[in-house]
Parts: sequence; C-alpha cells; structure tokens
Amino acid sequence: MKLVTTVSAAVLFFGSLFGQEKETISFSKDLFPIFKTKCLKCHEKDDANPSSFAMDNYETLMESGMTKNIIVPGKGNDSYLITKLLPNPPKGSQMPIFSKKKLSSTDIDRIRQWIDEGAKNN
Repeated sequence: MKLVTTVSAAVLFFGSLFGQEKETISFSKDLFPIFKTKCLKCHEKDDANPSSFAMDNYETLMESGMTKNIIVPGKGNDSYLITKLLPNPPKGSQMPIFSKKKLSSTDIDRIRQWIDEGAKNN
C-alpha cells in the first residue's frame, strides 16, 4: 500500500510539472517595466529620437519606427526588436547601446514569448 501511495504521489508531482503551461506575458505588468528602465532613455516619442522608434506605451511601440517588422505579432524570431536585443545584430549595435548592462536572457525570452503570443495590449 505504501508503494502505491508513493508512486501515485510521484505521478501527480511530475504530471503537474510537465502539464503546466507557460504563463501569459502581460505588456503592462511584465514588459513595460523592462522598457521603462532599459529603453525609454533613448526611445521616447520626441524629436531627439533618431530611430523614430518609441516605447512610451503600447500604441507608440506598435506604430513607430522606420522598420516595418520591428514587432511581428505571433513571430518573435522574425521581429527586429528581438534581433536588436541579441549580441551582434546584422545592422548597428546591440540594444541598449548606452548601457553596459544588456537585457538578461530571461527578459529577452519574455519579450519574445509576448510577441509569439500575439503582442497583445494586455
């Protein structure tokens, strides 16, 4: 009887580990704080922003910039934003340029997941 209880507990434990789905990423709760601390210094909607890419809020993030594929909803790996956050992008420098501390791989993965989830205003 003890073996059956132990096996049942193990099945429940490992089943719950592997059955968990990824947490949905929220723009306002999870991403905007990252953008605010790491990106807004250079990516505000103003005349001094040479890239014309603003991250002040969801609307400017989705509508600004000179590159059409900055954020491709549903396709994080096709989104230029992800390319620019990774080392050695094909054009220019890795973002953020003026910070010695780049975004963590966890932060980049969260941004990619949000884009993969459809880049929703949530």
